[in-house]
Amino acid sequence: MYLTIDRGNSRTKVGIFNEERNLIHSGILSNDAVNDLRDLVVKYDVEHMIISTTGKIDWDVKDLRLKGKVIELSHETRLPIEIIYSTPTTLGRDRIAAACGAQALYPNQNCLIVDAGTCITLDLLLKKGVYLGGNISPGIHMRLIAMHDQTERLPLVEPGFPELAFGDSTLHALQNGACLGAIMEIEGTLNRAKEAYGAVSVVITGGDSALLAKELETPIFVEPELVIHGLFQILSLNVQISS
Repeated sequence: MYLTIDRGNSRTKVGIFNEERNLIHSGILSNDAVNDLRDLVVKYDVEHMIISTTGKIDWDVKDLRLKGKVIELSHETRLPIEIIYSTPTTLGRDRIAAACGAQALYPNQNCLIVDAGTCITLDLLLKKGVYLGGNISPGIHMRLIAMHDQTERLPLVEPGFPELAFGDSTLHALQNGACLGAIMEIEGTLNRAKEAYGAVSVVITGGDSALLAKELETPIFVEPELVIHGLFQILSLNVQISS
């Protein structure tokens, strides 16, 4: 069995894959991550593990006592895709994993990968398996919080789509600026990608993916587990190479 761990800015997701390459369990870790992971390792007889983290982990991987391959994803990890990025050491691990997931789930397609989490990342993967890079901007909640915190009078509002081209109140203006603005950003980036590379599929993941997906005026694939699918592809490749 294979264990994948995606430790992001606000939560830690795990996935368990079997030898048939099927995702058989996914979930969110509690604050007691080590004991949660120990339970998963025992329950599913986990042998191999990969972890992607935005920072330092506060537990020791050795405590899990795994018998097989253990990888902490980095710019030096062997990947199933080619990375063309001028600063690979600063490239987010979640962006790498999401691209690997898109390649596996949507092979031979140009993909615009949208990760709508704390930040919104828009990354382009060409159908020949080449990751070109992309853009990073504030996520929905970050936009709303920033407009409240950095001004004296603007209120903190919940995300929403008032279905108005121009907000008719401060509430609607803020929601449009954050949410409709994100939609226009995604669609504008998609149009540029299509102009340069032809047909492009949109794959969206992240905590705000459901919120944004229903408003996008283009066919999309919603993949809540895109990153852990990508982590499995990376782990599986490295297990095969070392065996």
